[in-house]
Order: sequence, then structure tokens, then C-alpha cells
Amino acid sequence: MRFEQRCRKPRARRYSQSNITAVMDIETIKGKIDEVLVKLPEPARKKLEEIERTTGQPKSLLAGGGALFGLFLVFFLCPPQLVFSAVGVGYPTYASLKMLAEDKTEDAAMWITYWCLFSLLKVVMGPLDFVLGFLPFYFYLKLVLLVWLFSPTTKGAGVVYEKVVKPFVFPLLVGSTAKSD
Repeated sequence: MRFEQRCRKPRARRYSQSNITAVMDIETIKGKIDEVLVKLPEPARKKLEEIERTTGQPKSLLAGGGALFGLFLVFFLCPPQLVFSAVGVGYPTYASLKMLAEDKTEDAAMWITYWCLFSLLKVVMGPLDFVLGFLPFYFYLKLVLLVWLFSPTTKGAGVVYEKVVKPFVFPLLVGSTAKSD
């Protein structure tokens, strides 16, 4: 069986208002933050409880706001190459290793495609930055492209695999006599 036949093809997702509401439910997010806060060391929990009493705001809101503030500081103050690499490697590494640990291959084609595209972007980024760097928000557009490629919701790398790699790259690699799906 060919590699791409073993891997599940990405399905088109339909979004309803209830799906979007479920993702954006603030109470669910606060609950997840509370689960993380329980695991904090005792001195940090006491300090957070003290700040909660002083401000009258829930701990989850304070911790989430602090984490978001820290994320924005890193995002806007770190060098763009570092942010690009951190965003492009962080979650994809976790998801790839999790896929290997669970011995599931349905997303293997997507992740291999992602890593190939990420490597290609890193190689061409120098000349591309020189040429397109004058565009406003170019750096942020590159980050949006990366997130689109690896997001479990969009599975952009799977889309690139189906629309570009299979029809155009594979025939070049195996010759025009190869049987296509």
C-alpha cells in the first residue's frame, strides 16, 4: 500500500455557530486555566490568592491575562526570526512526537509536508524578506501562514499535500509513468 493511501485525507470542516461558541466559551477557558493553576507551587498559589483578594478578580482571569501579556511582550519584542522559529517549531514538534508515540499514521503525510514546507520557508526566507520586507505586516502574514499550515483546525499542510504535492511534485519524483490516485 502506498504511503499516501495509508494516510487519511483531510476532510472539509463545516463550522456552525454552536461549534464556534464552544471553542470561544470563556468559562471553559477559565476552567482549563484553573486546572493548570492547581499544579502551581504553593508560594505561587498563595501569592495569586493574595492578588485575587486584593483586586477582586478571579485567579484564572489574572493568570490568563498575565500569560497573554507575557506572550504579547515576547511576540512584539523578540527578534522576528526567533518568533518565526518558535511558532513554527513549538506545536508542530509536539504534535509530530505525539503522533509517533501513539503510532497513528493518519496525519503523517500532513506533518511530513509541514516540515518540508517549514524547511523550505526557512531557506528562502532571507531573499524573500529582502524582496517583500517592505510590505506592511509581512512578518505577521508569514506567521499566519505558518499557523494555517499546522493548525489542527485548518490542516493547511494537508491541503498543500493534496492540491500541490500529490499532483505536481510526486510525478516529478517518480516519473510520468507512475500510477496516480
